[in-house]
Amino acid sequence: MIKNIENQIKKAETFIEFWTKFNHLFNDAMANGMGVAPERESFVSTSLLVNTRFEELMDTMKVSSRDRMKKCYPIYEILSINDFNNMSDEKLDRIKDCWNDSFVYLYSMLDRCRKKKKKVEKLIGFNFFAKLIPGRRGQ
Repeated sequence: MIKNIENQIKKAETFIEFWTKFNHLFNDAMANGMGVAPERESFVSTSLLVNTRFEELMDTMKVSSRDRMKKCYPIYEILSINDFNNMSDEKLDRIKDCWNDSFVYLYSMLDRCRKKKKKVEKLIGFNFFAKLIPGRRGQ
């Protein structure tokens, strides 16, 4: 069980690092008004890879489809960007909020995994110690 949790933590950390780089790519694309063509194209083409990695992370974390649609909406909103030319100021503001919300969600997911690992480690340590106590009584 602990190996599974460690795997989840590692995948979450890796994805957050990847997501951060993806955010930098978005910011680079938006740096000059509605973005420079090569940066826009790079962002859109990279979003397919990011989407695949995100789905793999959600599978690893065993997040249900319903929860994905409900809790991961900001991430899916970002991944759905395929045209910078028709992006209104309101949509741009919403996307900026989505970036913030996505990082909050990803870090909270990572934090839950780390807390779960500590809890399991304590439980394992307690069980190990509890097994030692009855053994000493018999000596």
